[in-house]
Amino acid sequence: MPKNTDSPAQRRRKKDALQSALISSFWMTLSGAVLLVLSSIFVENTLVKTILTIVSLLELGMIVPVWILYKTRLEEIEGGEEDAASQY
Repeated sequence: MPKNTDSPAQRRRKKDALQSALISSFWMTLSGAVLLVLSSIFVENTLVKTILTIVSLLELGMIVPVWILYKTRLEEIEGGEEDAASQY
């Protein structure tokens, strides 16, 4: 794996990628939890409650791909693909 010579830019990209993953995870957790709580409090219809529960769980489940993409992004940053692409 080639090393990147632009260390400050690489650190900034890693920090930005982490910040993005954390913010995305926070909002997905918040929206999934709020939807789950509100549906359990306010929805009487069993079918609607089931659908909202499934949607909430899907929202919470989307956190896993965010962190998989974060790991992939770090590998791209460490591999120097962005620096190589910026030279074109």
